[in-house]
Amino acid sequence: AEARRPVPVEVQGADGAWRAAWGAPDIEERLARAPGATTRLRILNPFDPAIRDRVRLERLFGFAYRNEMFVPKDKRFWGYYVYPLLEGDRFVGRCELKADRAAGWLRVTGFWPERGVKWGPARVEKLEAELARFARLAGIREIHWDVARPG
Repeated sequence: AEARRPVPVEVQGADGAWRAAWGAPDIEERLARAPGATTRLRILNPFDPAIRDRVRLERLFGFAYRNEMFVPKDKRFWGYYVYPLLEGDRFVGRCELKADRAAGWLRVTGFWPERGVKWGPARVEKLEAELARFARLAGIREIHWDVARPG
């Protein structure tokens, strides 16, 4: 039982502050074996375990996120079903997507870059590639932008 007991660790948040926390007894070995963050841009589901704990998400990544699907339309800040955009270990924006699988289309109905994140051609290309992967997963052939593309 002693070998499975959590050990005290310190975790640095997005604000630079270090906080006391608990980790697995083999945390150092796990961290040594962990792969580095990918540079790929990913669309995350609003219910992904990585972002489910909104307080932890903001503390560790500085990314304030709220799922607004149950918020009345006139009170939403972002949109109905908004996906966080993660590039490497940094949240770079969010987008709202709408799809019609029967008709074979996906629409980007909202796009919001994170403050301080520049959207040059390389990052836009990564987003386009991720949208294409997302569409393929859903069996969708066409992607349309109802809002201005970033960049």
